[in-house]
Amino acid sequence: MKLLKFCTFALLPLIVCSFLLSKTASLKVYSALIDYEVFFQDEDVSILSYNLIDPGILSNEVKVSGSMTIDGVYTTFTGQFTSPYSTKDNNSNGIYDFFEVGENFSMDLTGSASYSLQGYGNFSANLYANVQRIYGQHAFTLNETVTIQSSNIEGIYAGQTESISEKLNAVHALGTITYDENAGTYSYYLGYHGTTGSASGSGTYSVNSDSSITLSEMSFPSIGDSSFASSFPVLSKKTLSSSLTVPFVSGNKFHVMTQIENAPFYLVIEDDNDANSDGKPDLLRTTSQELQSLNLSGWNYHIWPWVFNSSDDNWLYYYRSGDDWLVWRNKTSTWLKFDANNGLWVSN
Repeated sequence: MKLLKFCTFALLPLIVCSFLLSKTASLKVYSALIDYEVFFQDEDVSILSYNLIDPGILSNEVKVSGSMTIDGVYTTFTGQFTSPYSTKDNNSNGIYDFFEVGENFSMDLTGSASYSLQGYGNFSANLYANVQRIYGQHAFTLNETVTIQSSNIEGIYAGQTESISEKLNAVHALGTITYDENAGTYSYYLGYHGTTGSASGSGTYSVNSDSSITLSEMSFPSIGDSSFASSFPVLSKKTLSSSLTVPFVSGNKFHVMTQIENAPFYLVIEDDNDANSDGKPDLLRTTSQELQSLNLSGWNYHIWPWVFNSSDDNWLYYYRSGDDWLVWRNKTSTWLKFDANNGLWVSN
């Protein structure tokens, strides 16, 4: 029992130090992918199958097909309409308004659809819709008007209109990134929205001279639709992966628009950690940028491996790593290594 207590006491400093080294920031990844199935939904409609032929990312025109029942009648349909994904940037910050959940976004869409009702006939219609962002979300309110253009079905006549209001959910991922500024490592978790699934990973990062950060690996959500394996392979995968560099904007925010295999994404990191109160997130701090030296002369009080040093007025934790002695300094939350050439403890 005494041995267990001793081992627990000995491991505690390492656990505490590991906890202190790790910091967490929010991580958000927004895509240009949208579930367009709601364009064809209504109170008397049940969707049986739905195929996204062209997501409109490259062509700016969405094309779909599928089957449904309308009042119990089996119906097939095809449709095409303007993609709501656009390059508008009203605040001129280099980020498309479509991606920025804190910005207003409104766009008019036009299109057409054809329907074939088994045992009854066919009709075609024009589609007009307005989409507006739901503030703070990567989702949009869809207000759609369907106008019949032609019909050979009794009771359905040219000129008839119907209005539909629905919610469009764009594919995105929300989560956290946990980083160790001293080791230059990180791990992350992302939960998917607008589609199913999640992603996690880890890697190394570096801080660049322009205050951007380079991540060795990051995940991006897709829809995992195998029918796109040839036409648009990125959509046949559930998760994409790539390294990327993310510029620091201001305050606590890093963000970047990027393309992964021709699919557009917008990534945001918001880091509220600021241990040294310099007004910049700790994700910008590295031990190489903040070289420290420490003279630990003076009297010391030992509760090994913890030592209180009078000169530093601080508790320090000593740790042997191979041939080197390291010391953990609580004041700056950093590891320092003993430099025999000058007799000082120096950040590495």
